[in-house]
Amino acid sequence: MKTFKLHALYLLAGDNESIRQESIPLKDGLIISMENKERTWFIDAVVSEEDMHFFEGEQKANRHVFLNVIITSKDNHPAAMITSIESIKELSDGYSIIFKGRIVLGRDDVLEDVLEELLTDGHSTESLLERFKQRTENLESYSEKTLNEVYKDLKESGNYVLL
Repeated sequence: MKTFKLHALYLLAGDNESIRQESIPLKDGLIISMENKERTWFIDAVVSEEDMHFFEGEQKANRHVFLNVIITSKDNHPAAMITSIESIKELSDGYSIIFKGRIVLGRDDVLEDVLEELLTDGHSTESLLERFKQRTENLESYSEKTLNEVYKDLKESGNYVLL
């Protein structure tokens, strides 16, 4: 088991056409890799009462929550996760929301996005490596196309109930 600081949390929600990413302000948080064969992760996000109400509604509706998380530092690549809400507890300074989930997109998927876009743009062999290095130094998120595809696949699989 490994524990990391949760640096940022984003809600990913959409429809059949596009996905939007909404930042959820954190008061505190951590994320735990269970390092098991199911590749389970737990997220403990401490949020305000205002944000807690949204997640409380999702828990009552028994819906899954599609999240983007950034671990440890703002410079790290995001990880998109499909989660369920395990519990919501009131604290002295906010609410602790425990999510259980698994990563559905990671750093390698971001790199594949960049390479695919560069190849589609028709860069020469010489410029391709240089552009790849430039683009990967400043990665902050997945392409909208990739997030839309994953969201659609998750929804159509029948395994998840999403917004």
